[in-house]
Amino acid sequence: MKRFKFFIGLLVIGLISFSNTYAKQLSEQSEVSLLTCSPGDELYSHFGHSALRFHDPLNQIDLVFNYGTFNFNTPNFYMKFARGKLMYRLAFAPYRDFLPEYMRSGQGVTEQKLNLDLETKRKLFAAVIENYKPENRYYHYDFLFDNCSTRIRDIIEANVDGKIIYKENNAEPKNFWNLLDHFMERSRWIYLGIHLILGSPCDVEATPYQYMFLPDNMMYAFGDATVLNNGERVPLVSNTNEVLKPALNYKMTEWYKRPGFIFGILSLIVLWVSIRTLKSKRNYFIIDHVLFGATGLVGWVIIFLWFFTDHQATGPNWNILWALPFYFPVANILLSMKNKASYFFFFASSVLLLIILAAWSIIPQSLPNEILPIVALLFVRSIYIVKKLKIKLI
Repeated sequence: MKRFKFFIGLLVIGLISFSNTYAKQLSEQSEVSLLTCSPGDELYSHFGHSALRFHDPLNQIDLVFNYGTFNFNTPNFYMKFARGKLMYRLAFAPYRDFLPEYMRSGQGVTEQKLNLDLETKRKLFAAVIENYKPENRYYHYDFLFDNCSTRIRDIIEANVDGKIIYKENNAEPKNFWNLLDHFMERSRWIYLGIHLILGSPCDVEATPYQYMFLPDNMMYAFGDATVLNNGERVPLVSNTNEVLKPALNYKMTEWYKRPGFIFGILSLIVLWVSIRTLKSKRNYFIIDHVLFGATGLVGWVIIFLWFFTDHQATGPNWNILWALPFYFPVANILLSMKNKASYFFFFASSVLLLIILAAWSIIPQSLPNEILPIVALLFVRSIYIVKKLKIKLI
């Protein structure tokens, strides 16, 4: 109870302090900065983070605002998160509390001081304060199109006098996968998981402006950008400073821990078992109950994310071609029945899987090659079941 009262006391003090800040206008000494945090080890920090700093020593203001927070106490939190209905919000913290968090995580922080006149700084600060009001601070987060980086970019663009001109990108065009894969290469399990749940929208070519959904890309774009106002162009960023150097030792997933290797070994073992038992009375259909059941569950997850959520990047998802939802429980039921229906079901499955394997490279989506051993195993076991059932039904 004492801790609860202490927490409430701190909250009240913080709210009073922030309410006083509402009434202040930034002074001539004020600075506005874009803070870019390097990628971390945790999944939620895998792609980095962006925040906006307002520093005014004369008014004793040094606050960091970011659009990447949410409330864990939200009713039905996990279901709303899965369905893309969880509301993210704008939050703030003193700069002195912001840095230690990234020091502990080993992430780097780069500060870009924005080259803005006093009137623009005041307009931007007022807009952020307005955005922080309870009726305005919540928004529907979208990983690719509306996130902690794009929100900062948009509010800066809306309050700068003139127009921000970004440097023309002459590099080879990239799709969203090209942009994301760079951050997932070191963790092949995360790479596989993201490639399973996100669909063909990620294969669409992104515009250089859309690149800024990633914090690092927005930092680079701001560094090269200029502001055009009344025929005069000035750099958007006046100074760049590496506040914290990254201290993480990023390691690639060891080759023997990668999904492709593990699935490959598993598939070879099951293939060996299949060959050894093909002409014997043993069938080891327990393997198929697990294999087809787990694959079917993956299919149902894909269906859920595709049709029953607000996520824009989860459908269409052509992983559904091999992860057929009705493998669970239909395949399991038919494996138990061992009749003509079972025979024709797995015969059709083997034909479909053979077509998918043959067309893998031309399917209009970047399907993860790590899962190929499992798809090949589904094909092998479908043929195996057909052979076993044929002998039984003759």
